[in-house]
Order: sequence, then C-alpha cells, then structure tokens
Amino acid sequence: MAIDECLSPMAHHCAAQSRREAFGIRHLTFGTLTSLGIRVSGHFIAIAVLCVTPIAIADDDANTLTLASYNVENYFDVFDDPYVSDEGTPVKSRRAIVAIAKVIRAMDADVVAFEELENEWVLHALVVEFLSDMGYDHITALPTNSRRGINLGIISRKPIESATSHRWLDLKLPGDRRTWQFARDLAMFRLRVTDEHTLDLYVVHLKSRRSGDGDPKSAKWRLAEATAVQRVVSQRVAADPTAWVAVVGDFNDTPDTDVYAKLTSPDAEGRATLIDLHATLPANRRITYLSKPFRSTIDYIFASPALARHAVANSARVINDSAVLHGSDHAPVVVTFELRQ
Repeated sequence: MAIDECLSPMAHHCAAQSRREAFGIRHLTFGTLTSLGIRVSGHFIAIAVLCVTPIAIADDDANTLTLASYNVENYFDVFDDPYVSDEGTPVKSRRAIVAIAKVIRAMDADVVAFEELENEWVLHALVVEFLSDMGYDHITALPTNSRRGINLGIISRKPIESATSHRWLDLKLPGDRRTWQFARDLAMFRLRVTDEHTLDLYVVHLKSRRSGDGDPKSAKWRLAEATAVQRVVSQRVAADPTAWVAVVGDFNDTPDTDVYAKLTSPDAEGRATLIDLHATLPANRRITYLSKPFRSTIDYIFASPALARHAVANSARVINDSAVLHGSDHAPVVVTFELRQ
C-alpha cells in the first residue's frame, strides 16, 4: 500500500491561522486533525483523523441528545481562499449570521451539523460571538470536493473522537461506465455521547440538481452518491448491529425519488439500514427547502435501527417558519434521542 502525497497543508494552515488571528479566537476542539491520501487496490481515498484524549461524560448531560442539521446557504467569511473559486460567492451578511445564531439558540441542540460552510473558522466566530454560553466546546469542519469551497462541519457539546473524509471514494452505478466522486463529501464525525456509547455522525451535501454532461438534473450522480452512502453505512451496521449511526444533511432529492429509495433500502440480508426519523410528519411540516416555487423536502436525519430505537416520540421536527428563517434558504431538521433506555 503506497501513501500518495496530498496537497501541502501549509497553505491551508496559513490561511486558517490568519482567520484565527482576525477573529481573535482559539481552537475549541481538543486534538489534531490529520489528512492522508491513500491508494488501496487502485482506489484513492482521503482519510482525515482527529485524535483526542477520551473525556468522561457527566451523567447529568448524558440523558438525552438533540441532533440537528442545517444548510446555512453560502456561509462565507471576508477572507479570499486562493485555492477555490469563491469569488462569485458574497460574504454572509451580518443580518443573516444573527438570524442563524437565533435559530441555533432556539433549537438548543447538543450537536449541529452544517452544510454550505466555507470553513471551520466561521463556526468558531459564530460560537464565540453569539453562542459562547451554550457549551459548544467542540468544533471542526472538513474540506470537500466543492470547487467553490463549500464544506461540512459540526459544533458539539459532546467530544469529537475522530473525523473521516470519503471525498476521494470512487462512485459507480450498475451498467454505467462513468466514475464519480462525492460532489462534496461523506464526512463522518465520531462523537463520544455517553461513557459507553459513540455516535457515528455522517454529514452529506449531495450533488445539486444542476444538469451534468449526459445527466439531466444530475440525477445519476446523486444516485451514485446515495448508493455509496448506503453501502458505507450498511457495512458499518453489519459489522456492529448495535452501532449508533446517523446520516444527516442536504440530499437535494425528495422522498419520491430513487435517491431516497436507495438510502432507505434494506441491506443484502434484507435488514433495514437507515430510517427516516421525520417520515411520519405531515408533508407541510416536512418542508426544508424554502425558496418558492421550489419548496420541498430535501434535508433529512436518517438513523440506524439501533439508534432509531432511542428516538424520543414526537421529537422529530423541522423549523420551517419563514418568519424566523432569514439566514438561509433551508430549514433545519431536529430530533432528540433518549440515551439511557
């Protein structure tokens, strides 16, 4: 097995350092993030591992876990990243940032996953300025394949044990000669949610509906992504049926599509792999993409059977009141789990 040289992290480190100094903030996640490119059997995979010292979870904080996912629509800072084509994306307005902070405060989730995020440092700035009293001591983000630099990240009250990227995974569809990669990534963050349990939190932002070459509305690309997500999670759950696994994010497809069907399809043994925790909500309460005339359900929280059994009844919700959502064209999705059943 040969380890291929990745792009030098020095440039990214320098850019990150300038953001830290400009925001006047410190890194709140305890640990170091290492990214390696590894070629295995002809396939190139990116692995990013965040190593931390295990931290005991206080009993009074471990009874429930509220999880949210929020596409924050082009949350970009004032710094130009010379390594991505972000010149056409405006800086996020102060008004929009304040609105996002208000929504996060109202959700009061223990873990929030973000899509359409420029970098980790906008999360640090958000927490330091607006959410410093909410216990979000663990913050990280991973770069993705996006040419314009929209990434995936989380803020968490629970310790982050590792972060893994699947951005270079080769994606195929039966009968199609093409090979894709994730338009962004399948980012996995392992969280220590109780002294006994971890949560494998997969965050995605599947390909947009913009047409690709020979692929109207990029439907095949998204289906290839969904197929890979289902395979990765199925393998994880098959290896440990008791694993707590959640897959969250912006899937850019509605419940009546092949993408959704693939994500919720059984594994090779006929067992359920991912359960949509918002599936029982009325259609009007499931709307997550808010821009007219395209209002639709495209953001989800899926859970493995072992985790779904811990979902608190009637806790799954979508905050889609347009009167309070001025920071994004997406509504956040939220669910609470009972951790001591």
